[in-house]
Formats: sequence, C-alpha cells, structure tokens
Amino acid sequence: MIIVGELINGTRAPVRAALERRDADAIADLARRQVEAGADYLDCNVGAVGAREVELMGWLVRTVGQAVDAPVCIDTPSPAAMAAGLSEYRGDAPPLVNSVTLEGARLEETLAVLGGRRVRIVALAMTDAGVPETGHGRAQASLRLIGELTDRGLPAVDIFVDPVVTPLSVDGAGARAACEAMRAIASARPECHLICGISNVSFGLPERALLNRVFLAQAVAAGLDSAILDPTDRPLRATLHAAEALAGRDAWCAGYLQAYRSGTL
Repeated sequence: MIIVGELINGTRAPVRAALERRDADAIADLARRQVEAGADYLDCNVGAVGAREVELMGWLVRTVGQAVDAPVCIDTPSPAAMAAGLSEYRGDAPPLVNSVTLEGARLEETLAVLGGRRVRIVALAMTDAGVPETGHGRAQASLRLIGELTDRGLPAVDIFVDPVVTPLSVDGAGARAACEAMRAIASARPECHLICGISNVSFGLPERALLNRVFLAQAVAAGLDSAILDPTDRPLRATLHAAEALAGRDAWCAGYLQAYRSGTL
C-alpha cells in the first residue's frame, strides 16, 4: 500500500495556524512524524485560495522538502498553485500531483503546467457535470480520463485514479459507489493505481475513526492500493495490514506478522 500522509492540510486548525505564522518547525515536525509512521508521500494542502494559495504552496513544499526526503503530494485544484509547488520541489522521486479531472478547461490548463515535468498524477472521477452518482458513472469517467492522459504520453503506472469518496453523511450510497468504481477500474486498467482520501467518508458523523477503518477494509477488498490517510493512527494502520492479508495481497502474511512483531497491531 502506498501511503500519502494527510496531516499537512490547512483545513486543520493547527496547520492553518502554522501556515499563518510561517512556523517551519511545526510543519517539519508533522512531516517527520508521518514519515516515521510509514508515509511514502506527504500531502501538501494549504487550504487557501487565490494568490495567497500560490505563495503558501511554494513555502510549504520548500519547508517539507527541507525537513524530510519523502516526495510530496501537491494537493490543489489551482494550476498556478500547482506550478508554484512544483517549482520549489527538489526531491529525487517524482512528486504526486492531486489532481487532474475531466473538466475541459481545467484539464488543459493543468496539463500545460505539468508538460515536460516528471510527475505522478491523481486522476479524479470528475467531469464538467460534477462527480457521477453511480459507481458505473465514476468508472466510465475515470477510464476516459486515463485515456486522455495516456494518449498524451503519461505512463499508466503513474496514474492514481481517485473514484471520489463522498461523505456518508450527505451521500448514503457514496462509499458503495466508490468501491464499485474501483472494482471496475481495477479490472479494466490494472496497471493504474487506485487511491482515495479515507477520512472523507466519515465527515460530519460521530465516531469517525470507526467508519474510516471499516471503509478502508472495504476499499482494499475493492482494489485500493494507495490511500490518503493519517499514518500515525495505529488502529487504522492495523486495519490496513489485516485487510491486505485478507485480500490476498500480503504473501504468507509477511506484512501482517511484521506489524505484529513491531507492535503496530
């Protein structure tokens, strides 16, 4: 499982405060703790808009890069902020860019920013009409977007397809639709990765950690091989090890046993 650590996100009050103060030590501490907990990428989301987002994204990517060697996930719908983050990235591994959609004007503008750069891309199941309601609709949108990206030379292995997990509190069928989409995409384009933000499913509901754990297990069974989550959440990581073993993606339960010996379970 490829883990994208979700904690450096300006929608979280402590991170928003650190961004306002340009508190590099606080950001560096979050970056190091997530890498130590097993994150492969670190999400960089400033939670701002406009010119301020552009400035903050550059600072944030630079700050994270000075603290750890892990590649970043530049998380923004703004092509300008995306370009600012990419210009400050100095890592050896290609960064992950979240996200590209089938929205016509935004797709072209984003691809213009990415042109010629070595990146990996999160491809959202989103069109000019929004996120399709059904699993079939999300799968079809995703497959069209994969085609657009591969036709332009992006290797399929560098595409991380996100079926868009909507909060259960406002979309009772959203989690099921996301899993249905993942199964269809994994069957049609097994060379691509499948990714989603695990905690999105529980937004607005009590006992969020419980919902996150159960949904993670369901998503792994549906083919999820990458996840945006809190790597410091030990019960969630324990659920991930168990889910991968039960899905037949942990040969001889080696990962599960290693997690047991290390105390993660």
